[in-house]
Formats: sequence, C-alpha cells, structure tokens
Amino acid sequence: MVNGFVFIIESPSEFDILDGRTEGRTLCEALRLAGTDAYYSLSVSKEMFQCSLTERLSAAYQNFHKFPIIHISAHGDENGIALTNGDYIPWEELRAMLSPLNKIMQGGLLICMSSCFGASGCRMAMHEDDELPFWALIGHHGSAGWSDAAVAYVSFYHNFFKGKSVEASVAAMCSASGDNGFLYRYGRLVKEGWAQYMNEHRRQSLIDVLLERTNEPSQGLGATLMQKP
Repeated sequence: MVNGFVFIIESPSEFDILDGRTEGRTLCEALRLAGTDAYYSLSVSKEMFQCSLTERLSAAYQNFHKFPIIHISAHGDENGIALTNGDYIPWEELRAMLSPLNKIMQGGLLICMSSCFGASGCRMAMHEDDELPFWALIGHHGSAGWSDAAVAYVSFYHNFFKGKSVEASVAAMCSASGDNGFLYRYGRLVKEGWAQYMNEHRRQSLIDVLLERTNEPSQGLGATLMQKP
C-alpha cells in the first residue's frame, strides 16, 4: 500500500470555470470517496501556484503527515503549462519550483500532469547536473480530453494506492479511459538517455568539424587545428 496523499493544483481556463469544468476538484472528491487522502488548491496565477507549492503544501503535510504526489491540472503544450490568468510556466521554471520538494523527498517525487502534452514534462530531467527533478512522471503525449483525463487519473490512483506498480497503474488508466496516450517516465532513465544522446551528438559534431577542416584546400588537419581563431 502507498502511504501518501495527492496534492492537486488546478488552474483551469476562464471558460472552464464558466462551464464548470474542474477536473481537479472532481478528482479530489473521487479520491476522498475512495478513501485516499487528497488536498485541493485552485491557483489562477503564478503567484498562487507558487503559494500552493509552499504554504499550502506545508499545511497539507502537517495535516496528513505523509509525502505528497503532485497532481497538476491545467492547459499545456510541449513547452510548459498555462494558468487561468494567462501566466505561463515553462518546464524549466516548474523544475525550479519543484526542486526543493524533491530534495526533501530524496528524489522520490511522483508528478502527475493532467494537461495536454503533460508527458513533455520529462524535459525537466534533461539537465547535465546531478539532480533528478522527479522519481517518475505521468502524462499524456498529446492532447487529452478532460473527461478521459478524469477517468484515467481516478483509475491510476485507485490502482497505485492499492500497491500496484506505476507500469500496471498506467496500463489501467489507459484501459479505463480508452486512451493509450498516457505514459510514464522515470527521471533517472530520462536523464541517462538524454546524457547519452548529448554525448553522441557532441562526438558527431566534433567529427564533422574535424572532417570539414581536413577537407579544407591547401591545409592539413594539423595546420588547421593550430590556427588561431
């Protein structure tokens, strides 16, 4: 059994609010009905979003005395998420916001992105430092409908809190929603894959430069490399 709670931060569009589409609040009620601890924060601006991840998260921890799973419900694209008032949080900035929490949890943070292109949040792990911004991230690789996302995440948490693995829980959410676009990414594997790609890319770039200089007319490779810039 998982000993934690779901900390939901929701930032719907103005028309979502007007039409009563609040996936995060609906999820919160479903989790409580299932006996899973959940805490809800409506954050319509970047300032409120930051407050949710600090003051309100601290209050939630004092209430439950468990570590959180961060669930973010918002509109998004490949580069980040958009908030109600038009504020935009790119992945790099979200990484910085979540970093203190992940350090406290010693790299064990689970992030669930209920947004379009939420799986692109794995870019937060594509850095050359030694820090992992999350243990695992769940999200959709493309555009997910609110109804599919709501059903999917209810199923994910229902299975995950019963002790099933991330892999099995994501498979269950895909089956329940009828949408196979939901993915999981482990921070360590993303970082290792990215580092390998960058090393190979740099190696190939160096080879290309050397070959280009070797083929320069009237100059040998040694003479070319010895030239001052």
